[in-house]
Amino acid sequence: HTGINSLFYWALAVNFKKYGKSGYSPSLGLGDYPLSRMFCYSLTSLYLYLGASNFTTVMGIFGWGASHIIWAHEVEGSWVLSIMGLTLVSTTFYSNAFSKQNYNALGWIFFPIGMYGIYTGNWTLASTAWFLASFLSFAVVIMGSILCLTESIVLESWMPLLSILPAVAKLGTHLIPNFSQGLVKNGVFDQIKAVGFLGKSTKYNRPYSWKMTPQAWYYVLIYCQFGLGCYWLGIDSYFIWAGLLVYCLNQSYLRFTDEQHIHMLLFSMAIAITIQNPDWRLLPHFWLVASPIPLLAGFTLTKVLDVVPKLRPFHVKPFVEGMMRFLNPVNKGQRVLMAFENPVGNYNNICDGYRVHTELLLYAASLKEINYMPEFLAVFEVNYEGAPEFWGRDVKEVMQNINQWKVDFVIIYQENDTQLDPKWVESGFDPVGEFDWVDFSPMLEESYMMKPKWWLLKPPPQ
Repeated sequence: HTGINSLFYWALAVNFKKYGKSGYSPSLGLGDYPLSRMFCYSLTSLYLYLGASNFTTVMGIFGWGASHIIWAHEVEGSWVLSIMGLTLVSTTFYSNAFSKQNYNALGWIFFPIGMYGIYTGNWTLASTAWFLASFLSFAVVIMGSILCLTESIVLESWMPLLSILPAVAKLGTHLIPNFSQGLVKNGVFDQIKAVGFLGKSTKYNRPYSWKMTPQAWYYVLIYCQFGLGCYWLGIDSYFIWAGLLVYCLNQSYLRFTDEQHIHMLLFSMAIAITIQNPDWRLLPHFWLVASPIPLLAGFTLTKVLDVVPKLRPFHVKPFVEGMMRFLNPVNKGQRVLMAFENPVGNYNNICDGYRVHTELLLYAASLKEINYMPEFLAVFEVNYEGAPEFWGRDVKEVMQNINQWKVDFVIIYQENDTQLDPKWVESGFDPVGEFDWVDFSPMLEESYMMKPKWWLLKPPPQ
């Protein structure tokens, strides 16, 4: 699941390498998509992730763990090493190193150094750390901004916020192509719509409410116990409460980043507080946040409550080769539409539960320089009331979409049938390719991913 899902970032990296940040991609969105809109991606780490995904995530998280050694300048070294050791064997560390993280992992290397600078008032060091992180991760700088804002409020000083300004300024340069192309409004609005603002003026929205998932409440509970433990021991824990507020907002109302980044923010805060306060009574509280129950820690293969799954690198080459064969009849510059049910305005219903599967299709389409729709960037482009749609799985609806979008090929899926429904051939469609996810069952092993069968159809002559 994680390996195939990561192909979304591979597809972006391929498009950036081919067309540049100011270029236009024929594969993304509705075609001729301005890559300047993707200003929130850092090319250095994105390219490294394309070339060596497992190495990038593992080294990023191990580098993040090792960076905590900087605290040995302020605290007894044996205590620092003890906390680092507990961190290393925690489920949070394990899940982020081998399952949750993506290209952003490299940016986390500098986060503990930035925290150290903020805590010790070494603004030059903090500023340097945030600035270096800005070359590797947009998300990490956002997490650092939350930290700096909290400290500025508590200290009643502008210095923490000033320390992150160079990083923010560097990320601001990502918008330069938007300015030169006159796309600032569209690019920024796309991102604002994606995180949940402007919901009343959009066609598709995230149905958030304050009724968070049991997993989210579990994380709130374990971090509350850590904050209360700090209070009992007379330790300042305002960072934890600020982080929890951000976590609740992100989970329930305004999703501005992936959940694993806020988990890393909260965990980093807990580590820094624990290192600064060498009191063994704090350790049980720390361990509860460091090692959440594996079943609730985001592992996709976990079936039991308290045992982490064995994880190893996942080889996507067979999937990519199979998808390239599947798309072989499609020529460069052509358009492929996959037929899905109408999501009825709900982002979570887009692609009928097969969103991760379609990342493989998007990556192969990017390699072949063909336009696959509807992927999420295309949905963002038509995310306004009265916009044209892509949806429908019956023959009549598919034919309407073929005419509307000038489609060259159609992909349809069936969940349990190995033979194509005769209605397609009877309507003049020509089956020219098959891709059966069941063929990859040995590699998917215990993954909960569904295994549909896809057909590539050539529409009847118009």
